[in-house]
Amino acid sequence: IPKDRLQPAAGPVYGFDGAPVPVIGIITLPVTLGDFPKQAVQEIQFVTVDSPTPYNAIFGRPLQTAFGAVASIPHLAMKFITPTGVGVVRGNQGAARSCYLQQMAPHHGMARPI
Repeated sequence: IPKDRLQPAAGPVYGFDGAPVPVIGIITLPVTLGDFPKQAVQEIQFVTVDSPTPYNAIFGRPLQTAFGAVASIPHLAMKFITPTGVGVVRGNQGAARSCYLQQMAPHHGMARPI
């Protein structure tokens, strides 16, 4: 995303470890959840940060509220209402575990056993 598309933002935000993370800016982007025909689109505001992370985006309460979504962490699923019925987004357990291990790895690239 070109930096000229970002709106100014006050910061910082705080990472999972409680450390401050520099905010680059805010941007509003269209987000589509689900597969046709059970999909929904909403404009969602994202805070962009300067931080190495395995995540592309973190969907929190504002996104869930905008879509009227209900998340189930044990099922790695989020359901939401669409004009054609209930839509669902499912996570991938293997990918989720890989992201977690990458995030928990010491800085030299080796994962800690859990």
